[in-house]
Formats: sequence, structure tokens, C-alpha cells
Amino acid sequence: MAVAALGALTVLVGIGSLVPAASGHRAVTHAAFAQQCADPFPVHRNPSNPLMLSPAPPAGNPLVGARFFVDGPAHGSAAGAIAHLLGIDTSTPLGTALPGFPDRESWGTFARFVAEELPTVRKSVAHEVRELEKIAAEPEPQRISLFSQGGTPAGIFDQTQKLFCQNFSADPGAIPIINTYFLHPELGGCPTLASIDAYVPTFEAQIQALAAGVANRPAVLLLELDAIGSSACIAKAGLLPEWEAMLHYEVDALSSLPHTVVYLEGGYSDANTPAYAARILNASGVSQTEGFYTNGTHLNWTINEIKYGEKISKLTNGAHFVINTALNGNGPKRNPHPRTQGVEDLCNAPGRALGPRPTTHTGYTDVDAFLWVIVPGNSSGTCGGGPPSGVFWPARAIGLAERANARLGPHFPSRPY
Repeated sequence: MAVAALGALTVLVGIGSLVPAASGHRAVTHAAFAQQCADPFPVHRNPSNPLMLSPAPPAGNPLVGARFFVDGPAHGSAAGAIAHLLGIDTSTPLGTALPGFPDRESWGTFARFVAEELPTVRKSVAHEVRELEKIAAEPEPQRISLFSQGGTPAGIFDQTQKLFCQNFSADPGAIPIINTYFLHPELGGCPTLASIDAYVPTFEAQIQALAAGVANRPAVLLLELDAIGSSACIAKAGLLPEWEAMLHYEVDALSSLPHTVVYLEGGYSDANTPAYAARILNASGVSQTEGFYTNGTHLNWTINEIKYGEKISKLTNGAHFVINTALNGNGPKRNPHPRTQGVEDLCNAPGRALGPRPTTHTGYTDVDAFLWVIVPGNSSGTCGGGPPSGVFWPARAIGLAERANARLGPHFPSRPY
């Protein structure tokens, strides 16, 4: 049932414009969502330069030359933590005793203020600020998920519009990096066919709301954290066709937007075989995207992910890929009992480090970029004394930054920040 339902798709291609679905099924339409700010970008897509970069990127990598969004102190995780270290209450409006920051306050402007303030604070505070700056100065990924304003289509549209119309004013002209997280939190683990079928209409509406929120704006979209990497139980239950159909629906909707570059989650080198990942990617429409991304929630060495991704690329007609390097500067912390605990410690594992900085100059033909797919310093849960999952934890962020290492693997030379 789920596969049949997902076969019909209404694709959003511009404000007020629709491509009819192949059957009678209709998802949420553009008419239901009024744009909350100007969308001045053209409907026409240039396949060789979808992000409308100037100068245009060289053939084969649409990300080269992109300036990715760096958040300011109003919403940036590490930038906000720095503000609090300096005694600034970022929730209060400008002009009060403890001035806050407007959405448009850039990291560059705030960094100059921080540089002026550091000589006046304790050495311990100055050290913590400098470590947090290693994170604050880099592109910060944004997430649209089942948890965005309650997960309703209206909430997802509003959250997406808030990002584009408000938050992104902190770095105008930059390309945002957005990851999505709908399937795994709702159906992760071992769903039943009935639970998948029940979620399909909601999922379609959520994806259409996200597409309406992005509209014609340029963005890099990293689809569905853990969708392939944590799909073993789904495969064992024989439900991969339904799972792949849902992924394909999301690919169809978001890769059809005029100025998106889309990568689909492709698993991790220590948990999936390249053949397994490639099989799902091919069935999920990876050929309609730029490619896939790996290591999304894991901490594997970058070189291991390069080797893993290159094998997948050969099995997916040369699809390019992106590697998450947010937390892998010291590689993973292996669990002593991988069969029962999983191969690596993913819950605030101690001793980890920031990995290679985000870049499109990777030195590997098929690797479009090293990116921070998740925010370094966000807690993985209450394990190890952490706050709830997803909450920025300054102490953890500072530790990651103190140990930061840009080397690609254990046998590569140390590459300091």
C-alpha cells in the first residue's frame, strides 16, 4: 500500500505553480502556504550551476565556490554560547541593559566585538571563547525535521520560512546547508507495514511543506539522517521497498526545486557494505540528485569514508558524495561489544575531536565536500552528563575544539587547526 501511495507526487516548481500528480493522489499544494518574504530567484534551473554561483563552478562539482551560511549570535549555537560567556543575554532586545542581537547580526561583526572584549575577561573565559570560535566561524547546518514546530505541515513550512526570511539574514547571499530528519524518528528501528502506511500521508504533506518553504531559493539539502545507515531491521522485515519509496518521494520533491543541490544519506563505513547502500540509493532515486553523503551520525575517519564512498560511487553510476567531518578528528570510539552495543559509541563519546574543516577542495574527484552535517557540540542525549539530545553543550563543544585535528586518518600526519 505504501509503495502505491508514494508513486504519485505533486512537485512544487515555483510560487503558485504545480506539476500535477500522475494519479488522483495530491499532496499539500503551494496555495496553502503564502511566502512570508520575497523569493526573487528564477524558476529556471541551470543544471551545471543550480546554486547560481558566480563564477560558475567547474564541471562535476556544483558546490565549488559556494559560500556556506555561517550563523550569527542570535541563532548560532557556538556564537550564542560565546555571547553568554561574555555576559550578554542574547534573548533581550537591543537597547536594554544586556543587549541582545537581531537576526541580521553576522558572525563577522560579532567576532570583531569579541576580539575587543577578550583582553578584559579572565584567561579561562578567553580560552573557552577561542575554542568555541573554531565552531562559530564555520558553516552551521540547519535541520528541518519531525520536531520542527510540532511536525505539522504548517509548522514545517513556518520553520523553513523562518530560516530563509529571518535567520539567514545573518549571512546574506550565503548558501544554507539543511539536513532533514523525518523518517528515522517516526519509523526508526523496526516499523511494521501498517505503521509505514499510516505515516505516508503525513510524510508526504511534511515534504511538500518543506518544498513550499524552500521554493526557488538556493540551498544544499542533505536528506534523511540515518535513513540507510540504520535500516538493517527494516531490511530484515522485508520493508525496504516501502522505505525506498518514501525516500524517492522526498528526492522527487526536493530535487525538482529550481536551485537545490541534493544529497541522500548513504550510511557509514563501519556499519553498511557499499553494495547494500548502493542498492537502496539506486532504488531511492539517487540518479536524480547530486549524490549521497556518508558518516552523518558516525565518527569514522574521513579516509575510511572516502574509500567507502568511492565504492558506492562505482555502483551508483558515478554519484558524487559528501562526508560529515564534524566529530571525527580522533576517529570513533569503538564499543567493546559491537553486536549488542553497536560498533561505536555515539552518545557523547569522550575524547572525540572536531574533524577537517568544511571545504569543497577535498583532493578527491568524487568527494564534493567535507561538511559538518551536524552541529559540533550538540548533545547526543543525557549520557555522560549531557543535556537532552540536540541541545548545544558548551563544555562538550570546547573539548571537541581543544582536540581538533584535521587529519584524514590514524596514519596521516596531525593537521592542526
